[in-house]
Amino acid sequence: MTAVDTAPPRIETPAARPARPAARVQARVRSELELRPQLTADALRLFALGIALFLIYVLMLGALQYNRAQDVAYDKIRGQLAEATAPLGPGMVFGDPVAVLDVPGLGLRQVIREGTTGSVLRDGPGHRADTPLPGQAGVSVIYGRGLTFGAPFRALPNLTKDARIELVTGQGQFVYQVLGVRRAGDPLPAAMANGASRITLVTAEGSPLPSKTVYVDAELIEGQVQPDPAMRVARVPDSEQALGVDLSGVLPLVLWLEALIVAVGGVVWFRSRIGKWESYLIGGPIVLALLWRVFEQVSGLLPNLI
Repeated sequence: MTAVDTAPPRIETPAARPARPAARVQARVRSELELRPQLTADALRLFALGIALFLIYVLMLGALQYNRAQDVAYDKIRGQLAEATAPLGPGMVFGDPVAVLDVPGLGLRQVIREGTTGSVLRDGPGHRADTPLPGQAGVSVIYGRGLTFGAPFRALPNLTKDARIELVTGQGQFVYQVLGVRRAGDPLPAAMANGASRITLVTAEGSPLPSKTVYVDAELIEGQVQPDPAMRVARVPDSEQALGVDLSGVLPLVLWLEALIVAVGGVVWFRSRIGKWESYLIGGPIVLALLWRVFEQVSGLLPNLI
């Protein structure tokens, strides 16, 4: 007779089954929680790297860009002065060279451009468009940066009374004598005689960032005062005044940022397809070029005298 197994059948309860779906969910949640701090840390590192690269650009690489722009402008105005075609009055093109400035006491020679926005002053000092040119009757105002892009006017506050400032325009050579250096709240220089000529050089000083405006006034002592052709703009916008900010570069900045993001995304995608070094070799120059343009646009949003 065959023995009958009388043991009750084993029933597998839900508690005894391995909770595989629940374990997978818990592992996924755990990995996401661990990934978030990592993503935040990476984002902060990238932000800090971007700030560091921007400072290198405006303080070091920007000086190279400024020197090249000065060389190009000097070649252009030298030819115009030789051919007597240098601009003299209304209708001057924004950003074009209009004069050459020499300050022997500071060893400073600069080409002055028309306009005083941040983008113009990135390439050197600029002539404020609502004032006459140097050598003409009235007060000619010239702005220059005090910290970034070569900082051509950084040493301007060191000028002493009676120092010489020489300027050349299409109307001739003019020598000015410094009346003094003044800051906000200081008394203005004495009123000019009718038909006299004066220049005011303007920059910013302060630490760590320049935030205080400095003025150097000088009066013409050599050279024939030229008539003021007038017909200038009555008043420049706020973006062209001392420490003004030009917001016209916001839209180009957004567009260049979008192009940079697309380029970085392309490098990441190619890295997973063709390899790390190949993607860096192809995409690296494109990313650097776009990054340079982004930095140019950001620097144009800085106050114009910094």
